[in-house]
Amino acid sequence: MVPNLTSLPLDLSQLQAALDAVPVPIFVKDPHSYVLLANQAAQNISPLPLQALIGTRGDPFFTPEDLQRTLAFDQEPFKTGQVTVHVEEQWSPQRQHNRWWRTFRQPVFDAQGKPHRLFVVTLDITRQRREQAQVHGERRLLEMLNSSATLAEVLDAFARNYERSFPGMLSSVLLLDAQGKHLHTGAGPSLPKAYCDAIEGVAIGMGVGSCGTAAYTGKEVLVSDIATDPLWKDYAALALSFDLQACWSIPILSAKGQVLGTFANYHAKPRTPTDKELITLRRGAYMVGVAIEHHQTEDLLVAGQKSLKDSAAQTQAILDNMADGVVTFDERGIIESFNKAASTMFGYPAVAVIGSDIALLTPPARHQEYLPYRKKFLSLEPASQESLSIEFEAQRRDGTIFPISLSVSKIAISGRSISIGILRDITVSRQNEAEIRRLAFYDPLTELPNRRLLMDRLKQALVTSTRTGQHGAVMFLDLDHFKQLNDSLGHDVGDILLQQVAARLKSCVREMDSVARLGGDEFVVLLEALSTNVQEAAMQAEIIGLKVLESLGQPYSLREHTHTSTPSVGIAVFQSGGESIDDLLKKADVAMYEAKAAGRNTVRFFDPVTQATLKAQADLVHDLRRGLQAGEFVLHYQPQVNERGVTVGNEALVRWRHPQRGMVPPGSFIPLAETTGVIVPLGKWVLDTACHQLVVWAESAPTARWTLAVNVSASQFIQPDFVVHVKDALDKSGANPQRLKLELTESMLVDDVEDIIVKMNAIKRFGVGFSLDDFGTGYSSLSYLKRLPLDQLKIDQSFVRDVLNDPSDAVIARTVVALGHSLGLTVIAEGVETAEQAQFLSEIGCDAFQGYYYGRPGPAVALPSA
Repeated sequence: MVPNLTSLPLDLSQLQAALDAVPVPIFVKDPHSYVLLANQAAQNISPLPLQALIGTRGDPFFTPEDLQRTLAFDQEPFKTGQVTVHVEEQWSPQRQHNRWWRTFRQPVFDAQGKPHRLFVVTLDITRQRREQAQVHGERRLLEMLNSSATLAEVLDAFARNYERSFPGMLSSVLLLDAQGKHLHTGAGPSLPKAYCDAIEGVAIGMGVGSCGTAAYTGKEVLVSDIATDPLWKDYAALALSFDLQACWSIPILSAKGQVLGTFANYHAKPRTPTDKELITLRRGAYMVGVAIEHHQTEDLLVAGQKSLKDSAAQTQAILDNMADGVVTFDERGIIESFNKAASTMFGYPAVAVIGSDIALLTPPARHQEYLPYRKKFLSLEPASQESLSIEFEAQRRDGTIFPISLSVSKIAISGRSISIGILRDITVSRQNEAEIRRLAFYDPLTELPNRRLLMDRLKQALVTSTRTGQHGAVMFLDLDHFKQLNDSLGHDVGDILLQQVAARLKSCVREMDSVARLGGDEFVVLLEALSTNVQEAAMQAEIIGLKVLESLGQPYSLREHTHTSTPSVGIAVFQSGGESIDDLLKKADVAMYEAKAAGRNTVRFFDPVTQATLKAQADLVHDLRRGLQAGEFVLHYQPQVNERGVTVGNEALVRWRHPQRGMVPPGSFIPLAETTGVIVPLGKWVLDTACHQLVVWAESAPTARWTLAVNVSASQFIQPDFVVHVKDALDKSGANPQRLKLELTESMLVDDVEDIIVKMNAIKRFGVGFSLDDFGTGYSSLSYLKRLPLDQLKIDQSFVRDVLNDPSDAVIARTVVALGHSLGLTVIAEGVETAEQAQFLSEIGCDAFQGYYYGRPGPAVALPSA
């Protein structure tokens, strides 16, 4: 099954840019878990380039077992329609060491309210898990120190804990004998037994690998490449035979600084430790030193009470060096210890909380709410090795509230039960989760709900309306002439306007109402709980709509500019009745366009008659596209004659022979083709057909010198490949370019005249001529007019019609003729219907004529041959 990327109802380039700005991996999947879209953060963890990842189900990331589990997770939101959070998923993004992820799966709904896409956000919590595992292991080590565990058991557990915290690391503890001359294996759970046997009892000294040298010097020896380091000269072959290529060794020191052994970590590839790894390994060596000294029974007996105090101090030092807060409390909930991290987290010095109830760390208003958790923590049994974890709101000394996670376990010391709590401030984690939700449901520019959240609220509003019988209303608004502001002052200023509009909209509505931004300058206001009477509900909505007009019509301060903007507002009233959300939005949108058509800066309600008209237009557009493919369009030609009445050319006029509607007049479909973009392919067909007609005329002597004028729309002319298309039409047909004349309207000269001049000059070089149509009806500048490579001006028929009766029209006609001749152009008049009009135009110097007086438009075969 091939995933369908085109069904995403968004602008992909905008969506890709928004997703790439998010620093965590994000995937968009279809119902079959195929990846439709992924951001840059996802690419960074992928073994494949982005394009290769699209269309997969994430296979590069997973083992077959992990893939099946992930696919099952993906299906849950499609079944429930709810966001799912899988707190811990273990998979390998590049088939290396497994990593841990917290994954959020948000279903995206289609127009029918059914989930059809999946928005997957995944946070890498590997470091958090490893740190938790490390903290748990260190806590377990502390527990073992107070139990009957042997030194070998403690060291083995210690080494395994560090290997879990740093995948790929092989940990080893070597103990220095009583004479201080030889090293013996204390722990090496993952090292090859043959290697451990080979180095058993090795004498310490310079050049005896990393551990022998570290034990001899009492200093760290960090060898990143065993194969090349001189300290391994005599032992490199042995280590490399077991694929051990790097070894970092930290001396284990007693409280007095005496070397007790080494804590070493091997790697299968050459590498140097990071600062974090080095700090952690040093702490590990320190803890091993504590463990070794703790088990040196003879020294403890000699040291007596002093040694016990030192051990307690060392344990507290370890706790004070932990990143997480650690608190211990007795069976009554009374705090007995409070490490440095906990003091920093809560703002209390240890002496201020020791002896106080654990409830001191929570808001007084929530003590009753937290009572069940307190009972669970205090009821834990030391022998069960069970731990309980929760997330809740804590309170600092200064009264500020913040979220923390708390994990509690219980141990027995000298017959007493002591609870150990590990505290972690999760403020940043909560903020990250909130940011992900904000990006998913809110517009980042205005902080308003986005389309996704609006659709959800609309769905709920329809349900509520059905239950209560109250009406609601959807208000669709668009800023008038917003594009002009963007083009003139820039998008940054446009963004400031949108933010101010959002703020004003929120001030116009009630607390229960919703204001959303769909994108660009389009906003939607959802009004709920209006009257049960439809007329009263409409009046209530209109009052708010007029308030919006008033507020948004006030001047805006945009940096150094003062700008006035107005909205066009469309309103659709609803009361469920089985109406879909999409239909409701379309109705409000239609009403908004009615407001624009009424002159803008006004409010209009949805009108079914308007909707019927729009549907008819939509049907006609569909027929336009189909008709162009089906060959239903033909060209008719209207003669253009000289002052002697001899045909010198024709104007090509497109006609539509609709199979059901008959001959559709141009006025019914040309404007619609312009607004829908169909004019571009239609115009291409007209130009191609006209060139072929020129070739036909060229084969007959009476018509060989005829020119053919072809109208070019503004939409067609601004196409980047228009010049190329003109050249292709001439080349493929073989038409003489000097017989082709392109008619441009004067209104085209309002926009980007420089680009028009460049294109006209390029086409002019082919030999094609230009005529300026409808001259005198637009606002073209004479300074531009003289720069255009024109051949002809055409007097608009609106002036010709009353040229004999209206002195103003007569003056305009004379002026156009005089202006054209002064610029070296010929002048043609269109719409000539009487002999008197023709005589007048001839007398004032008009060069050519066109109109019903000389012939109506018709097929080429009906044209006179001379």
